[in-house]
Amino acid sequence: MKNIPNCANTFKSFYISNDLFYQAYRLLGSPKPFDVTLRDGLQSLNFEETFDLEKKIKIYDYIIENYMPTNIEVGSVVSNKILPIFKDTEQIFNYAESYRNINNYVLVPNADKLTESMIFGVKNFSFITSVSNSFQIKNTKMNLDESYNSIKNMMDFLNEYKKQFSNIQNRYIYKDNSEYKVKIYVSCINECPIEGKISTSIIVDKLYRLSQLKPNKICLSDTCGTLTIEDFREIIYGVKNRGLTCSLFSLHLHINSEREKHAEEIVHYALNNQITEFDVSLIKYGGCSVTMDKKRLLSNMTYEQYYRFIANYIINKCK
Repeated sequence: MKNIPNCANTFKSFYISNDLFYQAYRLLGSPKPFDVTLRDGLQSLNFEETFDLEKKIKIYDYIIENYMPTNIEVGSVVSNKILPIFKDTEQIFNYAESYRNINNYVLVPNADKLTESMIFGVKNFSFITSVSNSFQIKNTKMNLDESYNSIKNMMDFLNEYKKQFSNIQNRYIYKDNSEYKVKIYVSCINECPIEGKISTSIIVDKLYRLSQLKPNKICLSDTCGTLTIEDFREIIYGVKNRGLTCSLFSLHLHINSEREKHAEEIVHYALNNQITEFDVSLIKYGGCSVTMDKKRLLSNMTYEQYYRFIANYIINKCK
């Protein structure tokens, strides 16, 4: 069992053929990756490399055929002046919708973009905020209170959307208000690239406040790639102490080779606390190029790392 390859197909065939491994995996809640290749994975390449629609479609097909994620972020509805790499988000989304049983997410930064994305049929939304005022202003030109109110307004709009059909700008959008899903990214968990270390109490207060909006997931984003297991334990203790269920949370890690063991410890502790959704990218890029120097950007967790971390966790539990 020590030499399990790190790819998804081998992982799947192994857990199906090994009853003990299979049962342990099921008891974990059968965790699956949340693919962010076509959003966060490409975001930091915006000024270095062009990914046209055809190339994005090939990447999407490859991800679905080889890794079979249930959730995948296909782009972002943002200003083309700021991130022109996402100018074809509507086109890649429309292509992605041809696949069944896949939740295709799109990141939207404000209410206007929410409406725009709904018009072309988006049902699964990623919203963004942080625990750092400086970071939030630089990233979205809103402070933390403005960011919270913006997200609250978007959540209120979705929650009040109760008619079977709605007509926005003379375009029909989806029928059932219960169909949508919302994931809220919270950047700078542990450290901000501008302000430095963030207090755990500030982080926990922010997470609790966001939880009251009742999103489907709140994603803890380790923007600087410096989250330690000690700080992560404090955050988990803090949210539990506020009465929150840890299954509400997911994890977005940025990892360099020197900190891979630290990341694995964090993933294992997350699994111990019923956190079973982790952002993963096919390509070794990622990070917020709007707020951070390119030299500080680190890769998202890769599929190879993800499946190795999960396999090692289960192996240790089966000993």
